[in-house]
Amino acid sequence: MTEEVKRLRCVVADLIGENERLKTELAKANELLSKSQDVFCEWDMDYFPIYEEIGLYLNEEEDE
Repeated sequence: MTEEVKRLRCVVADLIGENERLKTELAKANELLSKSQDVFCEWDMDYFPIYEEIGLYLNEEEDE
């Protein structure tokens, strides 16, 4: 196997690892967003539109 192929395999493995890390971070961000929305509902506080925008952004990234 040539050195170039070995390097490419390493790059692909790194990208797969980074993708998995990003998926985990996205799931955590969605969970935090959901929890914060629940807290605002429990406290009878107004819903802030920014949470909707953040949720749309997070889910848009998830679809790609």
